[in-house]
Formats: sequence, structure tokens, C-alpha cells
Amino acid sequence: MTQISNQEIEQTLRNSECLISSIEVAAAYERLAAQLNLHYAGLNPIVMVVMNGGLIPAGQLLTHLTFYHRMHYIHATRYRDNEGTSDLDWKFKPDVSIEGEHVLLIDDIFDEGITLKAIVEELGKEKPASIDSCVLLNKMHDRKVANFDVDFVGIDVDDRYVYGCGMDFHGYLRHLPGIYAIKEDKV
Repeated sequence: MTQISNQEIEQTLRNSECLISSIEVAAAYERLAAQLNLHYAGLNPIVMVVMNGGLIPAGQLLTHLTFYHRMHYIHATRYRDNEGTSDLDWKFKPDVSIEGEHVLLIDDIFDEGITLKAIVEELGKEKPASIDSCVLLNKMHDRKVANFDVDFVGIDVDDRYVYGCGMDFHGYLRHLPGIYAIKEDKV
């Protein structure tokens, strides 16, 4: 990942617009937590954070969960230098047995779904009792991978390059509490 200068980051922020405010994001976390609390009551799942993007959404959600759960993480990506590839690169596979367990994957965004679907298929080989996926954002477009849907979605977002709430701009700005995108040119 190439480091960009502070001036480039500041320029990006000046040329960006907030698509979803921190207040709207917080409300989405509350709605997601309520759904998850109902779904997982009494199931004692393993909550797996999909790194790196899922870190912030998971951190926000976990403080609102009322069901007992264990935590773990996985790290798999298709991205090299901010470009998507067709190969899934496992940085860290789970080192706990999930056979017979309920598993909840938390990630930042459901874009095309290629990575998340591959993760679910790989984990499914271990015969868990269930695998559900939860994302903060669902990007609205028709390029989704076939035969796969996310189980829990916080907010729909337009088909733009977005960052904040776990999603990055060239490795930066994941920490922003809202969802941002570069302003579209007015034609």
C-alpha cells in the first residue's frame, strides 16, 4: 500500500461530501444490534470480524449486543494496492473450531460480495451450525455476485467510492464516523 501525503488526504476531505451522517450511522448500528439481539438470543455465537474493514462496525455493534458471544477475527482480501483482483488472499484464517457453532461475520460493506461469499464458502467447509453475515453498508448496484445475500444490512448507499466507518481511502480515513465520497462533478 502506497503512503499518500497529509496534503493529499486533506485535499480529498475538502473535495468530499458526507453521504451518511454519523447520526444516521449510529441509528443504523442501533437497528442492526436490535436485529442481532433477537436473532442470536440464547445461541452463544462466535462473532468473527472481517479485517480490516469490519473492525470499526464490529466495535460499534459489540457494545450494543445483549447475547453471550465469543469473538474472533479473520483477514482475507481480494485487494492489492486498492485494486480488486479475482484471487482471495487469506492473511489469517480462524484458528478456532467452528464445527457445530453459530457464526456471525461482521464486515463494513457489501459491494460486489465476492470476498464475503468466498469467506462464507470456506468457513462452510467446517460444518458450522449456521453462518450469517452483517454489514454496515450495502452498495446499490447490479454487479453483485450470484447466489449470495447478506443477512443483516444497516444502510443502503449509492454506487460510489465511499470511505469512513471502516472503509478506507487508500488505507486512510477508516476512522471517520460518517460515510463520505468524493464530490461528483456537476455537468
